[in-house]
Amino acid sequence: MKKILPKILLGIALACAVFFSFLYTNNDIGKTANSLEADIRLSQKISDDWNVDGSTSDTMAAFISYPQDKTDHTFSVYVNRPGLSFGYFFRGGGDIVEVDDYIAEFVVEGYNERAFVSMNTQNVIRLEVDDGNSIRVIDIDNGKPFAIVLPLNAGNICFYDANGNVVEYLRQPL
Repeated sequence: MKKILPKILLGIALACAVFFSFLYTNNDIGKTANSLEADIRLSQKISDDWNVDGSTSDTMAAFISYPQDKTDHTFSVYVNRPGLSFGYFFRGGGDIVEVDDYIAEFVVEGYNERAFVSMNTQNVIRLEVDDGNSIRVIDIDNGKPFAIVLPLNAGNICFYDANGNVVEYLRQPL
């Protein structure tokens, strides 16, 4: 009996390792935050000479990929599912005019966060989040595209251009 127990435990451990390896290779347990850029480049065929910028929270990640001359783009939104999940899952992405010409807001049903993605053709320089008690300012480089993840209940969101004008954003289905 003493010799059988280690063999049983070894068999269980080996079966668990094979099971989790299978789940990982089939992307059933998610991608780590550190591997998202590599996943974006591979799955959406993003060239190595393109920039990939983004923002990651505990439950959502948003990225925008673009060449140096900013003539094209691809956006990517990932979510971290509740339950047996050790990472992020691709939820949506691509190339849409709303990201080219405006600020696109993406909300995923069942998640308490939203992503703002833009090629920043409006020259946005800052984002203000007013929670009713204080205003948090997030500076944005007006020469660069951006992807930002914020909580749904963060408060009133306002984007401003270099002239101090409010820049509107458009909610997009995902």
